[in-house]
Amino acid sequence: MSSGKIIGLVASLGIVLLLIFMLVQETSTKKALVVEQKVEQPAPKKTIKTEEEEKLEELKKQASVSINNSVSQLYSLRCKACHGSEGQGSQVGPSIKGKSVEYILSKLDDYKNNRVTNSLMQGLLTNATQEELNTLAQEISSFK
Repeated sequence: MSSGKIIGLVASLGIVLLLIFMLVQETSTKKALVVEQKVEQPAPKKTIKTEEEEKLEELKKQASVSINNSVSQLYSLRCKACHGSEGQGSQVGPSIKGKSVEYILSKLDDYKNNRVTNSLMQGLLTNATQEELNTLAQEISSFK
C-alpha cells in the first residue's frame, strides 16, 4: 500500500471514531436531561399578598364588572373603580355619596395639588382640567 492510501485510511478511521465519540456524548447528554426532568421540583412557595396587592386585585374585580350606563365615562375612568358605580365606596375608597359640590371640588383640588397625601388620587387627578374637576363634582354630588 502506498503511503497516501495509508494516510487516507487513517484519516477516515479517525473521522469515524470522532463521529462515534460525538454520538456517545450526545446520547449520554440526553439521558442526563431525562434524569433531570424526572427529578421532582419542590412546590412553589405560596406568596403572601401585601395589602396593596389585595387592593389592586379588588380594583381589577370591580373594573371587570359591566359598565353602569348611568355614570359618565369620566367618572367611570377616574372614580368608579375605587368609589363604586354610585359613589357608595368599597374596600379601596370611601363613600362619596351625599357630599356637596363645593366639598367634592375642594377635596379634588387638595388631592390634585398634593395638599392631602394620596398618591393614587394625585396620579388620577394630576392632568385633570378644572372643567373635568367641576364635571366630576357635579356628578358625584348627584349621588344620593
